Amino acid sequence: MKDYIYSTIILLFIGFNALGQVPTWSVNENDYEYTMSFVAFLNDNGTDLQSTNDKVGAFVNGVCRGVTNLTYVVSENRYYAYLNVFANENNETIDFKIYNSTRDQVINVSRTQSFEINEHYGNVFQAYSIAEPTLNNETAIIDFDFVNSTTKDKIFKTNAITLLLDNSDDVTSLTPVFQLSDGAKLFIGTIEQESGNSTIDFSTPVAFRVVSEDQSVLEEWTIEVKQTSGDIIYYKKDAVCYQGGAIKIVSTRNNEEVSLLKDGVAFSKQTITNGETIFNNLEMATYQVQIGNINKEIIIDKKE
Repeated sequence: MKDYIYSTIILLFIGFNALGQVPTWSVNENDYEYTMSFVAFLNDNGTDLQSTNDKVGAFVNGVCRGVTNLTYVVSENRYYAYLNVFANENNETIDFKIYNSTRDQVINVSRTQSFEINEHYGNVFQAYSIAEPTLNNETAIIDFDFVNSTTKDKIFKTNAITLLLDNSDDVTSLTPVFQLSDGAKLFIGTIEQESGNSTIDFSTPVAFRVVSEDQSVLEEWTIEVKQTSGDIIYYKKDAVCYQGGAIKIVSTRNNEEVSLLKDGVAFSKQTITNGETIFNNLEMATYQVQIGNINKEIIIDKKE
């Protein structure tokens, strides 16, 4: 019976130690001539670490070259790793390990970084990502609308979206709802915007910043709102064989002039009569339809 109890205690002890323990990573800074630095955030399986007991180690060929615990920054309400890495030469490959104190586990990070003398990566707004698995680096605005408003038309261009609203909408006080790339965040300046919660003046184009989930990419986007007193509906017919394409505009804006540009050059003008106008015999090209201050891009392709 005593042997059984003794064996059980030994197994429990072994099992406890197998769960992990706080790593004793350390580096002798006097052995190295150069440094590089990081302001980083730590992410384990999609969750940012948030404890001063969490830490990150930097290694070259298994030798510790830098280590630090997380530090809480009150102004950002977030935890950061202020990491210095040491070396005697450029271009050594740095591997990272994360210690998650909540799970008492060391995580090997697949992302590596080449050592660069005196280089610095990251800041409190756009921190360097040390994460496993690697986070998303896309910065697209996938969709954009407004609460309690009906978008009549939406034009996507490179890093710009134009939305057409009714004249009855108060563009000085609109609440945007939006969809971004997975994990990305939307900002005006450094202030994060929450979908459906922020009221913004769109009487002039608004500049937004989209930061990717891993914070390695920041892109500027512009959202412009235009208004119309009546509905405008666009139809197009692609060119077929020897028959040209067509663009049809249906609108209540009778007697208003419609300008058609081909590849940015003035091409034709017509007037809306009895609620519509049609541009026929169009070649394959990119056209812009202009009605007052409203612009719509339409591409005429060739159907095989």
